[in-house]
Amino acid sequence: MVNARGQFRKPGGFTMPEVALAVGIIAFGLVAVFSVLPFGLSAQKDNREETVIRYEAEFWFGVLQAGGLPLESMDRVESVQLTDAAGNVTVINRNDLVPPNPTNPDHLALAERARAGWAKDICGWLSAPDYVWGAGAGAGKQLRVPSKFARVWAVNGALYDRIYSHRSKGGHYLDGGQFAFSYLLQTNIEPVPGQGTRITLTFHWPISEPIEEAMAAGKSMAAVVADRELRPSNSKSFSVQTSRRATPMVSNANLNARQFQFMRALLPGDEVTIAQLREKFPARYSQFPWDGFPRRLALAVDGTVRVQVFNPADSTWRFREEPDVALLEPRLGEAFHIYNDPGLFLYIDTYTTAYSIKAVAPNGHLLTLFGAGFTPTPPNEFRNYIVRFLAPNETWGSVLSDYQRQGLVEKLGDRYVVSELHNSSIIELLQITGTPFSLKLDAADYWPAAAPVGGTQCSFWKLQ
Repeated sequence: MVNARGQFRKPGGFTMPEVALAVGIIAFGLVAVFSVLPFGLSAQKDNREETVIRYEAEFWFGVLQAGGLPLESMDRVESVQLTDAAGNVTVINRNDLVPPNPTNPDHLALAERARAGWAKDICGWLSAPDYVWGAGAGAGKQLRVPSKFARVWAVNGALYDRIYSHRSKGGHYLDGGQFAFSYLLQTNIEPVPGQGTRITLTFHWPISEPIEEAMAAGKSMAAVVADRELRPSNSKSFSVQTSRRATPMVSNANLNARQFQFMRALLPGDEVTIAQLREKFPARYSQFPWDGFPRRLALAVDGTVRVQVFNPADSTWRFREEPDVALLEPRLGEAFHIYNDPGLFLYIDTYTTAYSIKAVAPNGHLLTLFGAGFTPTPPNEFRNYIVRFLAPNETWGSVLSDYQRQGLVEKLGDRYVVSELHNSSIIELLQITGTPFSLKLDAADYWPAAAPVGGTQCSFWKLQ
């Protein structure tokens, strides 16, 4: 027999030196990982913000070149700051668009319209040219609005920004802050002679607490960006060149009395022909009355004109204030219209000379004219008349050609499309609560179009 004996060893563990060595190796690796992790998180944050900013740039390029769309997403613009050539800074805050007198229904309605028009007005401000090129004696750059800034909440962002946002307001602002971080948008609109316009968008972010405090204390966005110690740590610019041109928007303030009558009789987007305009603005002849009562004019040397009505009952001519005319009131139409006739032309007797109607009295029987050569001799002569939209030797074709150059209509074949006037309720509100932003322009701002006849004050521009 073979006697075999097995050998058994008692199992053992790691020694202390081995454990210490393993822990040291792991600790060394963790230190390396933790030292790299902040850089990775920072890079991720920077990449996220860069992506958001690129989306914002695409959004703003599209909105500005579209000429100002009433987009609801534009409500995320908190404020706008504009600096004119003289260095005057105008600040318009969305949260300040409140009725001056909350108990006044007109103020309440005006504030509501102002908030509704915020989106389009923003585009009109941010589209203002930095300068225009003068001609002749004014050749060279003429500054207009060289500095344009807006405080904007980005459309995308992280939940962190909502929770820890510095801004927490009711209304548009979400409880606890915003979903997105905010930035300062700077626009530069530079005309390129013969080629269009170069649009440059510069984004400055983030908006730190010291920046918030500085702006709350009255420091402008332009001053914040120029401050080396205070300005946001990140800045990125995007630029495109477009064939569009920064054109001043036309409002009622730019229209003369006749242009106002034309625009108020039509709706934006209406397509009309010259034949339709003749029907809409017919000539009125005193000897062919619209109510059955012939009329004539009593001319005075002071430039006023009174109207007499023919009373067929006794075959006499009477002024409005005479008792016999008062008896005819239920059947009598107005000779002239207080709202519809100012700006139209009054042709007297021979119909070769016309005078622009300046004002009509509430009773429609007393006019004030302006124009050269109104000196009737002898005074108080009585004449027949015609009221027409057109001046002597003027045609509808020539009028519409002028209106096309002035931006009131666009020609489409044999039809004319009525343009839209930009009448801002924000400007109306600011006229009550403060001084609205407005610049006086010259021919260089409107070329090749003609400047408005009624005035060259402008608050908004459009890339078109």
